[in-house]
Amino acid sequence: MRVLIFTVINVLLAATSAQGQDTTRVLFLGNSYTYFNELPVMLSELAASMGHVVETSQNTPGGASLQGHMTNDTSQDLIQQGDWDFVVLQEQSQKASLPYDQVQADFFPAVQALADEIRNHNDCAVPLLYMTWGRENGDDQNCSWWPPVCTYEGMQELLTERYLEAADMTESWCAPVGMIWEDVVATTGLDLYNPDSSHPSAAGSYLAASAFFVAIFGENPMNSEYSGPIGLNESEALDEAVWNVWQNQQSAWKQFDLLGTELFSQSTPTGSIVQVSTSPYVDSMAVSNATFDFIWMDGDLVTLDFEGTTTLELVVYSACGPPYSYSETLTSAGNSVSATPSPLGTQVYPNPAHDVLFVELNWANPAHAILRDSNGRQTKEWPLSGATCLDVSAIPSGFYRLEIWSQGALLNSRAIAVQR
Repeated sequence: MRVLIFTVINVLLAATSAQGQDTTRVLFLGNSYTYFNELPVMLSELAASMGHVVETSQNTPGGASLQGHMTNDTSQDLIQQGDWDFVVLQEQSQKASLPYDQVQADFFPAVQALADEIRNHNDCAVPLLYMTWGRENGDDQNCSWWPPVCTYEGMQELLTERYLEAADMTESWCAPVGMIWEDVVATTGLDLYNPDSSHPSAAGSYLAASAFFVAIFGENPMNSEYSGPIGLNESEALDEAVWNVWQNQQSAWKQFDLLGTELFSQSTPTGSIVQVSTSPYVDSMAVSNATFDFIWMDGDLVTLDFEGTTTLELVVYSACGPPYSYSETLTSAGNSVSATPSPLGTQVYPNPAHDVLFVELNWANPAHAILRDSNGRQTKEWPLSGATCLDVSAIPSGFYRLEIWSQGALLNSRAIAVQR
């Protein structure tokens, strides 16, 4: 995988910077969790104290859900303006913590539909998920029939899991406000709740503003003397909590490489079968060497015939940043003294998986499977032999990549969902 680290200014604002603009435009689509205490204003003021100009707009009707924003005329008109650098998506406070089948039918599709629409109207706009927090005493409205939300801790666990999964699924960024909220509740005496035990106090809204500032600019808010409507001691404690999560749990922010690409290849006796996967912000890739010269698009699968090894020169094009180039070397199994057929007949099912995952492998040599989470960390490993049943009953729901290895070589790789 080709991973480049870009600042928001370099990547997202490349086009606008060329026009002499230096303003970051943020649209908030949510409800009262956003409009309480004027969160967008706090973000603009905090950013200004650090030398950034942030312009915001919002549509935040009380109790609104993301499905509601899909049909809300005001929200649709705002999205269609298309001049946003970030569009913040905040779900109704309970929906993402409901049973998984309801989340699959409601929350995930709404995030996907809005993310697609945001990108359709601006090739470079980034959907930014606003992970909310559990209610102080749990969700008493749903507790009687859905016990996991009867406590703050149980509700927060579900919100964290579902927001991160939605971000991973849609390649959106995330401001993990709920995760940071949990740390602050556990380690300080700061009161983040409004008296209704649900909405944010001024301190809770400041925490969210600080998290959004870090998500957008990646800068330490502790360097600011801005404290908004709360005291400087409180704002410094909250900024520190936000920055600690940024430094120590960066995967929670889901800041995928906006111009990232990844090649998945299977060596064959006569060359290699290669598929390209790109971020939504990559338009195309030019591929060339002395033998090959073609254009790749996301998802394209090509068969390349060559002997031994071949090195591809790739140029990545995007409206969201300047072209960049890199090289990738592929190997043909025909270069091996004891070449054996590649596992082209590999079958992996069902996908999504529930408790078990079956792998049927057409491969004579010893092999093993590695399951990696969305951050590339190894979750589980199994030996493979012919048709193998993999136990995934203890694997948390989410999106993974299953890799099949043999004799130190990656034979196959594919996306797998585990759902319950």
